[in-house]
Amino acid sequence: MAQNHSITPPVMPTTTSSELLQAQAELWCHSFAYLRSMALQSVIKIGIPTAIHRRGGAAAACSNLQLALPAVPPSKWPCLLRLMKLLVVSGMFREDEAGVYCLTPVPRLLVEEEGVGGSQSQTCLSQFTV
Repeated sequence: MAQNHSITPPVMPTTTSSELLQAQAELWCHSFAYLRSMALQSVIKIGIPTAIHRRGGAAAACSNLQLALPAVPPSKWPCLLRLMKLLVVSGMFREDEAGVYCLTPVPRLLVEEEGVGGSQSQTCLSQFTV
């Protein structure tokens, strides 16, 4: 007597289009969270929060930042400005006028200030690699 040993695949629950759309939106949010953290790490390493702070703390135009950060080659400024736009959209910086960036409370914590015993800030966050 032969027995039928066929294996039936598991039944996958049906997914509605709204669930798929929600899943896609969640995936995009996770992807952009990574981009935001990498953009923030880059501007910290370059010294943007400190440069804005040293230009009066309230705001700094791109031209002032270029003067304050001579180590950044001119060919890299368009890329840096795109990173700043991403950080403005995510609320890390504020752009009051076109090309004039302001510190928000979070990057204020990342300003390197000379204090007793050397540089004091929370820029140690930028030392971690993902």
